Amino acid sequence: MSSLQGAYGYAQDLNASLNSIRIVSGQSVEQMARFADQANRSAQALSTSTLAYTDAALIFYQQGLTGDAVTERVDTVLKLSNVTGDSAEQVSSYMTAI
Repeated sequence: MSSLQGAYGYAQDLNASLNSIRIVSGQSVEQMARFADQANRSAQALSTSTLAYTDAALIFYQQGLTGDAVTERVDTVLKLSNVTGDSAEQVSSYMTAI
């Protein structure tokens, strides 16, 4: 039962993250579906969760970046996060400051 509740909570968090990106970026439902698929594939390749990927992407979308610029930065953030042990949010803040 605990596992089921965890999965449900994760799905809600992921949906909220994707919805926030959609609001900030103005993307359509179809565009967000494609982004979600791409985020899932990228997250798997980077050995992280899709939620971590979308949360990191949200930061860059909020800065007004789009498309490849977001993807490049998120990939870099997640790689650095894996190496340093810092959260993706912390690494995103460092990169933004730099």
